[in-house]
Amino acid sequence: MDGARSCFQQHGFHAAGTAEIAAAAKVSVANLYQYFSSKDELIIAIAEEDLSSDLALLAMIKSAGSIERAIELAAEAIAHEASDPSVSRLRLEVSTEATRNPGVADVVHRAEQMQRAALEDWIRQSQARGEMPADLDPETSAFGLLCLIDGAFARVATGALAPDSAALELMPAIRAMFRI
Repeated sequence: MDGARSCFQQHGFHAAGTAEIAAAAKVSVANLYQYFSSKDELIIAIAEEDLSSDLALLAMIKSAGSIERAIELAAEAIAHEASDPSVSRLRLEVSTEATRNPGVADVVHRAEQMQRAALEDWIRQSQARGEMPADLDPETSAFGLLCLIDGAFARVATGALAPDSAALELMPAIRAMFRI
């Protein structure tokens, strides 16, 4: 997976060949095909890995205990991930691939549903503790937050936003959106 991720980060999904991926992973092409029957399966596996990572972060945020700690954790995670623009480029590549690859689209759509549900739940919990305004709509707010974060990563990937300032610029926007 690391070899494939590295190749995909450098060249994109379609320009990275299986021989190059196998070399980066230090395995033979035949060995690569023992684990993944196609490059599409590798792409889907990377999308699944990203989903797992995102859901783990959301679980950590939900269990932070306070909105301040949750925002700190989110900022740290975003700063870490955005510190390497190739990570942001790969996330953008996954989104683009979802427009033409049904398997990747399934993972992306499932990720969207799971992330939105987790964020909606977190917003409701924060409202119940009095940390977020009661009149915020959890569904709309969760959707807006995901769009804001995806937009920040897309801007890092394209060079419109410096990686080291992504979290710095994103956190005030999140605070304003939630009026905290």
